[in-house]
Amino acid sequence: MTTGPVEGTAHNGHDAAPRHGRFAGADPSELTAAMWQLLDSGGASPTNRYVAVDGGTLHFLEEGVGRPLVMLHGASGGAANWFRLIKPLSELRRVLAPDLPGFGLSTAIDAHAPLGKTVAGIILRWLDALSVPSFDLVGTSFGGLVALRLAQLAPNRVRSLTLIDATGLGRTYPFLLRLMMLPPFAPLALRASRRGTEWSLRRLMISDRRAIPPEMWQRLVEYLYQSARATDVSKLARGFSLFSDLRGQREVLSPDELRALDVPTLLLWGEHDRFVPARHGRHAAALVPHSEFRIIPRAGHSPNWELPDEVIERMVPFLQRGPAE
Repeated sequence: MTTGPVEGTAHNGHDAAPRHGRFAGADPSELTAAMWQLLDSGGASPTNRYVAVDGGTLHFLEEGVGRPLVMLHGASGGAANWFRLIKPLSELRRVLAPDLPGFGLSTAIDAHAPLGKTVAGIILRWLDALSVPSFDLVGTSFGGLVALRLAQLAPNRVRSLTLIDATGLGRTYPFLLRLMMLPPFAPLALRASRRGTEWSLRRLMISDRRAIPPEMWQRLVEYLYQSARATDVSKLARGFSLFSDLRGQREVLSPDELRALDVPTLLLWGEHDRFVPARHGRHAAALVPHSEFRIIPRAGHSPNWELPDEVIERMVPFLQRGPAE
């Protein structure tokens, strides 16, 4: 394990991503530009930073002051996925949003099981490198599984846990996607295309396309597409094979593990999630001791994209009820 100081800081796109790792033979400028355009559409103006962790580089965004709020995205795009939440949450907290390894501008890892726990360990060492002793934690989709594992690894450091349509709480998800993630098909299914990106957004990630303004929609598609273009497909396919098999999600917290979570927990779920059923969240809320479950009406798998005001409306009172510094 190695961690290191921040390699560089910059504001609002006046920077270039370091040419290393997954970008050793590629120019990341298109992804960087797409990231800033998307963040700008949500009114966010974070600082852009990099830190060395475990022999690679983790890219992250930072905005605001106060108690740290760590935000973990799902299995596409990167930290800019939070483009509609960073600004309002940064008025209450010091928002720290990393690109998970292999996504956005972060270097990839050689994945191994259990995947969520592996990534959680990297995130914990990143927080160590930043000298962040305690923090509130938010995770969506695969980032929710990572957040759950992080709460297990560092229970005394996680002040509160917000899960948005999280994986890791039940095996079920669409059979077609399980089939597509099998080794023979995954490299083809994960190949980057704008058409494929739009299809997955419309069919899997959101409930109502009209909830996202047209210009914002185009910037979101472009950002997700450019991040996918930069991805090491073989490593990503390996990661998906660790996440899923024909029976569904492979890494699922047991009832005993959920009962042992001793952290205030808020579970938010899109009413029309086509990817992960809401019953997973209800089941977890019945087991986690200090938890509450809330539905986001009309939303799909990514309410932070579709209905950010409704997410904020539920998150902020929960965060404000947490222990004071």
